[in-house]
Amino acid sequence: MEAHMENRARKLVAMLQSAGRSCGLLVVQRTVVMRCPGSPFMDSPTMYDEADLTNAIELNLVRK
Repeated sequence: MEAHMENRARKLVAMLQSAGRSCGLLVVQRTVVMRCPGSPFMDSPTMYDEADLTNAIELNLVRK
């Protein structure tokens, strides 16, 4: 994996960690969305794509 791809994956995980333990990530139309508790949920699109999340999983930074 190239360094810039790993860097994007690590930034994605850092964003998730700063959001809190109750939030998670999902993919909607190839865009990573952060889902946090709300009424019923609060979805926020991110600047990351499906490949960034896949790379984070491969690096064992997050689990599927």
